[in-house]
Amino acid sequence: MQYLRPMALLCGAAVTLLSCSANNTGSTFQTGSSGGAGLDASSDIVLVPEASSSDVVDATTDQGNVYQHDATDEQGDCPPQMSQPCASPIPDGCAAHETCGNGLDDDCNGQADDGCTCTPGAVQACFLGPPGHAGVGACVAGTQTCEGSGEFGLWGKCVGGIWPAEEVCDGLDNDCNGCADDGLCCQPPIMCPNSADVPEGHPFVPYTLDGTQWYSGPATAWSWKIDGGPCDALLGASYTVTGTTTAKPVVNFTLSGDYTVTMTVTTPTGDLTCTFIVHVAGPGMRVELCWEGTGQRDIDLHLLRSDFQSNWCNDTYDCYYMNCKASNWAMQSWNYANGPVAECQGGPEGAQWASMGYCANPRLDIDNIDKVGIPENINVDAPLTGQMFRVMVHYYNGVGEPHPMVNIYCDGHRVATYGQAPDVVTGFTDGGGYGCQGSTWRVADVKTNVSSGSTVCDIQAIHPPNQSTGYYVRDNSADYN
Repeated sequence: MQYLRPMALLCGAAVTLLSCSANNTGSTFQTGSSGGAGLDASSDIVLVPEASSSDVVDATTDQGNVYQHDATDEQGDCPPQMSQPCASPIPDGCAAHETCGNGLDDDCNGQADDGCTCTPGAVQACFLGPPGHAGVGACVAGTQTCEGSGEFGLWGKCVGGIWPAEEVCDGLDNDCNGCADDGLCCQPPIMCPNSADVPEGHPFVPYTLDGTQWYSGPATAWSWKIDGGPCDALLGASYTVTGTTTAKPVVNFTLSGDYTVTMTVTTPTGDLTCTFIVHVAGPGMRVELCWEGTGQRDIDLHLLRSDFQSNWCNDTYDCYYMNCKASNWAMQSWNYANGPVAECQGGPEGAQWASMGYCANPRLDIDNIDKVGIPENINVDAPLTGQMFRVMVHYYNGVGEPHPMVNIYCDGHRVATYGQAPDVVTGFTDGGGYGCQGSTWRVADVKTNVSSGSTVCDIQAIHPPNQSTGYYVRDNSADYN
């Protein structure tokens, strides 16, 4: 994920540098010794850097250990063979102070990395629960975005994960103390999945959720709820689902990220529920754009290789709606190899890509002109190592401020977000039409480093010239800078 680095200035526009390692999923923490809870690079997880001893903050609003609860005691007359005490519960690992940079709630006050400074736009894995319980049982890390309009910001809310909860008779370690169904006298009627055991999804590839894997008894009804990432929160669902009232719905995810799935099955004796996370990962680098007022405002996503130093809306070098779709692809200048057709054949222009037998790189998989609730998405399935790309957003047509938001993913993991509330983009008001006239927002430079098929991204947020803060919005300029 994000490793904070010193600020840097480049010629023309100022940039804030983030180094983003995204070759792991970010779904699980590795517990360690005191002060050593972190993320294991060898596992399917996101890395969070260790903090130095100087990166410790006092909890000025310390609430004590908000995760302390009375132990469950429902043994009663439970037969010994059904008793499930936890012989060796994992210690909570709470500390007196918060340690910055590890994404954990070290002081157990209900907030991860509170009071810790960060680079606005950075995204890191986080966990709301006792640090010692991170990555244990049902618990899965979420993400938090650095918020603020200054040179340094503060970490926002930790969202999208699964935190410790009261133990339920479902065969899962809900409170993440190292023991499943402890303190209960039960034979689980349902065996909920651990998120780590749930198969990974892929953009534009139908994904079947099979509830009968976890519950095989009599059922009178099934229901499913799915929560996605930042663009889903802004636009509504970016994915489609069929069979939502059946045991086996099919989801067509269009964007990378982590999706929280809640399954409820109604049985003759009541409702049973499982909650888990499906990680959806596309290869290489993916950039997604969403905005307010889809359907009435046409906002376009652009991606340009920095070594070309070309103007925007150049049909030879700039990947955008004029030359980067299946219907008009003309990006031979990039000299990138084609990808397998499975990467794009389920998308809006999938039939055309399928007829060609490949997915070209780069490509604009989703171009939204006038549809409500649809994002835009540019993909580079196999970027070259050491390659630098610049992301730009153009206001093509419409009235009012669309407050665009850009998310950057590497190997399926969100490594940067720009324009998310409360740090919305302002001054982006002029729908200037063709030729990149009107308002343009130079978002960030992305450097890809590829090793053994894994992509690591260094992100440089672009600021106005000679400034180290703010979004770089220009009017009526197609210049690269």
